[in-house]
Amino acid sequence: MGQWKAWAVNLGLALSSLVLGIAIGEIGLRLAKIEGLKKLPEPGHAVFSPSFFTQSDPDRGWSNRPGAKGWWQYEGESYVEINSDGLRDKDYAIAKPKNTFRIAVLGDSFTLASQVPPNSNYTSVLEKTLGNCAKFKGKNIEVLNFGVDGYGTAQELITLREKVEKYNPDLVIVAFFIGNDVIDNSRKLEDNYYRPFFVYKNGQLEPDFSFRNLPMGYSNRYLITTVDHLPDWLVNHSRILQVAKKAELEYRKNNLVKHSNQLSVTTFREPQDSDWKEAWQITEDLLKLMAQEVKDKGAKFLLMVIADPMQVHQDEATRQFFKVSNKIDNLYYPNERLKAIGKHNNFPVLDLAPDFQAYAKQNQVCLHGFEKNNTLCGGHWNSKGHHLAAELITNQLCKTDNGL
Repeated sequence: MGQWKAWAVNLGLALSSLVLGIAIGEIGLRLAKIEGLKKLPEPGHAVFSPSFFTQSDPDRGWSNRPGAKGWWQYEGESYVEINSDGLRDKDYAIAKPKNTFRIAVLGDSFTLASQVPPNSNYTSVLEKTLGNCAKFKGKNIEVLNFGVDGYGTAQELITLREKVEKYNPDLVIVAFFIGNDVIDNSRKLEDNYYRPFFVYKNGQLEPDFSFRNLPMGYSNRYLITTVDHLPDWLVNHSRILQVAKKAELEYRKNNLVKHSNQLSVTTFREPQDSDWKEAWQITEDLLKLMAQEVKDKGAKFLLMVIADPMQVHQDEATRQFFKVSNKIDNLYYPNERLKAIGKHNNFPVLDLAPDFQAYAKQNQVCLHGFEKNNTLCGGHWNSKGHHLAAELITNQLCKTDNGL
């Protein structure tokens, strides 16, 4: 009994010391005004709704919020206004006016283009210039911008079904970004789970909307901390746990950046494992499905390939260093694969990379990035990039023998 009593006394002392230490820690953090992160709702919201002008969406994960407006200053600078139907564009009549050629453009942040003023976006420039060629002479041109930050092909397919078809476009352009669109299409590769995926069931590609039941704070699998597994009431009333959550989250964010960079590099290589092979197969099947649904509605389909910034860097030595240091055999492997997908499934593909690289090299200019934010030659298109993209699309569409 003596040993048990001594053990109980020691345990009691240890627990008392622990409780006292926690209490002192809680009081000390509060007196020092050191704050951490509560469990809900801000951390999760920043993940599933990537911009101040987006909102949660039951089918697409997030979407542009109708009527939202404000300044974007994180990369580039512009005033963003979302119209009544969730487009960063002016309002268009649902019914297509007579003598009008209407184009719907689906894409991610490159198409939304919050980094540049609305009149510099390639969709706006295209709307102004396309009527200059003989093929569209006398036609009213409308180019509707359905771009949304962070979208992959799966979300664009759902947008096509839910938002685009009612406008009865004559042409649908899907803007595909080399840097992350293949990754976005794979539940096994993408880190943000607060989005729909398409998965194979009995050999058929079907939508998976399981994100609807996902707590907001768990949307990114790489940013779930140890503290997130504890009860909400405990975390939200403990300054120690909140500080621990903040510290671990910063650590995880740094690791996520490294992980994301490595994934992006893998896009340039022929897939070796089953996850990447499936990601490419899903991508091909989604594009095939989109092209077929557009054609079934009597419209034309064009896949436009947006290059990764390193593919079109103005400095050849920088491109070569990126290629060699990352053990990439062919810097244009994904572009060639997408063109092969188009050829195999009978839809045209416009690869912007060759002309972007030639223009950047010849003129020694950066088509990506912004001097103000010190991101020159990286990130999204600047105004020069958007104008060149519009010019290349115009050249493609004005050809009389392109099937469009």
